[in-house]
Amino acid sequence: MPIKIAGQEIEAVLPEDLIILRPGTDNEIIIRARAFRDFDEFHAVCPVPEPPGRQERGRGWVPNLQDQTYKQRMEQHALQRVGWMAIKSLYEIEWTNVDIDKPKTWAGWEDELKESGFTSVECNLIMALVLDVNGLNESKMQMARESFLRGQEVAQSESSSQTSEQKSSQSGERAID
Repeated sequence: MPIKIAGQEIEAVLPEDLIILRPGTDNEIIIRARAFRDFDEFHAVCPVPEPPGRQERGRGWVPNLQDQTYKQRMEQHALQRVGWMAIKSLYEIEWTNVDIDKPKTWAGWEDELKESGFTSVECNLIMALVLDVNGLNESKMQMARESFLRGQEVAQSESSSQTSEQKSSQSGERAID
């Protein structure tokens, strides 16, 4: 059962956006991206690596965050996370080498786009689309503020309260100058 906020039911529809690459040519490309709900699915398959460490008297378990193997595993985890974000968001792309069921392939999403003829700049625009659809930016915040203020104006106009100053009091004297 969906929750309501101020009487409004929260929609199950995720935000979606698109980018058009190479407009005005015979090779116009439209790429759609859709937000994903959370990283639960990703973390179920790719849990965050645990650092090695040692038990020290008086301090307990002390992780070694400088361990080179741990750093490499964290770097690989970050690449897989970005790849997962891209392939989950770019839902219309039919990947050849990248397979949603094989985490080791996820980091290759950009290479596959480049092999298909996309430039580095276009790949950056596509990643920006993925990040934009899944995040907040100043433009979205401004739209939310404007929507909120419009809602406040509507609520105030529907109010039964007096909206203008009273020119005089009941005694007949001017109320405010």
